[in-house]
Amino acid sequence: MQIRELEVRELHKVAEWLFQMNEQDHHYVAWLASDQNEIFEQIWTLTQFKEPLAYVAWEGNEIIGFMGLLPFFEQKLCRLLGPFALENQEEVIERLWEKASLTAQLHFDVVKVACFAKNEALVTFAQHHDFELYNVEKTLAVHHTSYTPTKDKGQKVVDLHLEDYSNLHRLHPTAAYYTTDEMLHLAQKEGNHIWGYMEDGELIGYLYLETISPDEEGEICFVNVLPSKRSAGVGTTLMNHALQYAFFALHLDVVTISVRTQNKQAEELYKQLGFTESHTIYAFQKSWKPVSSSSHLH
Repeated sequence: MQIRELEVRELHKVAEWLFQMNEQDHHYVAWLASDQNEIFEQIWTLTQFKEPLAYVAWEGNEIIGFMGLLPFFEQKLCRLLGPFALENQEEVIERLWEKASLTAQLHFDVVKVACFAKNEALVTFAQHHDFELYNVEKTLAVHHTSYTPTKDKGQKVVDLHLEDYSNLHRLHPTAAYYTTDEMLHLAQKEGNHIWGYMEDGELIGYLYLETISPDEEGEICFVNVLPSKRSAGVGTTLMNHALQYAFFALHLDVVTISVRTQNKQAEELYKQLGFTESHTIYAFQKSWKPVSSSSHLH
């Protein structure tokens, strides 16, 4: 077995391998892009830094493992893309981490990784290296065939654009995995949308929908309502508006959303809309400096 830094000439082969691996629940790692072309772009960025941020394990000409560090330098945080291992999992994962952890400790205060419970190799790795389990989120899904449209026309729901930044930023969580600016720019891509709920000229709630696979899958990434306006049907209206658009305008087959296991109220709302539990994601973090216990999965 040979461990070496990811090279640009290997990107297509590695992206295809990662796509096939992440399609399997027992290898699934969160934060890796779901589309093969997007994976290519994601790991390409890891080759553009002076420091090595991705390693590949090879057995001859065959890939048997991968680990990447997705960096957020301003936050001194990185998210692990991996570790993935096809065979001799414990040995391959340990060798990859031996390389990657040197960069992680040098540049980041916190390392995060998340996966399905079925990814026993990654869970074992996280526990062995004293990663803290800081969050558990359920992924819920609703299919087009099981969704019943509401009669609510959502007249207070409007499209949000770049010029709505300041009002949207007031509602958007600071710890979210997309900043307000990133979310607004992503919403410009085909199949992605941000809607706001207006009351007396004030933005009191919003929802961001992202298409994962055209004509197949979408994800409601964020739905947030002004605290003083919660439990007034704002979230339900936004959810129904998004689901109707996803199923009848974008012609998606399924829409997913994640909810923290402690957030029973939100989970109950989603289930009333037809969502059912799909997967549970376990999120771990390792810190070389103290971090807040209130961290979110993303």
